[in-house]
Amino acid sequence: ALLKKHRLPYGISACYTSQNAEAVASEEYFDWMIEQGALFCWIFTYMPVGTEAVVDLMPSVEQRRHLYDFVREMRQKKPLFTLDFQNDGEFVGGCIAGGRRYLHINAAGDVEPCVFVHYSNANIHETSLLEALKSPLFMAYYRNQPFNDNLLRPCPMLENPDELETMVEATHARSTDLQHQESAHDLCEKCRPFAQRWAVEAEAIWNSPEEALHAKRTSPTQGMAESDLKKFDRLQRPGRTREDIAR
Repeated sequence: ALLKKHRLPYGISACYTSQNAEAVASEEYFDWMIEQGALFCWIFTYMPVGTEAVVDLMPSVEQRRHLYDFVREMRQKKPLFTLDFQNDGEFVGGCIAGGRRYLHINAAGDVEPCVFVHYSNANIHETSLLEALKSPLFMAYYRNQPFNDNLLRPCPMLENPDELETMVEATHARSTDLQHQESAHDLCEKCRPFAQRWAVEAEAIWNSPEEALHAKRTSPTQGMAESDLKKFDRLQRPGRTREDIAR
């Protein structure tokens, strides 16, 4: 209300859970945001981060699929720029964390790959930002992104939990949770049941010829910037080098 009073541009961040998914994915909520003067809404999926996270709040596959369809519908109908942090991964080449497009520094100065991933090898009080970006965990992100060729499964935690657990353990990254340390194994165990169920739905969407974006989804360059393509060439990543793409 204060931002609206002073005519300042602003947006809304909304986290949907198993308990509020229907309310978030409703025209009533979108109309309310527009009436409040919001210019954009960024929707996040509930992440079971932390030793006391309530796993039952994770949305179901059906709820996430509804968000996928609903947000795309609203973008055609409503004057509100809406982004879905998980379901729109295909537009940005999958996971954007690990310094690819952003990173997170917590209150203690630990440089983390993501606001939801509390593991690190570097602290900003002890190293430069460039050195932090070259730390083992960040380099593991760099080498492995995208974590899945199906960009509707972008996250190394929520949709590809084996990836995060492997990276954390291989790089000896420490838990940086400021309340209670949590092992990558314990965190990823909470995500595996959903990841397995969502994989089936995501594959069906990704490979469906009836989907509007099907033609783009068959291209290894989908959602990739020039910097990504250069990275694939440097790493000689199978199926993604310029030579492979040319074929």
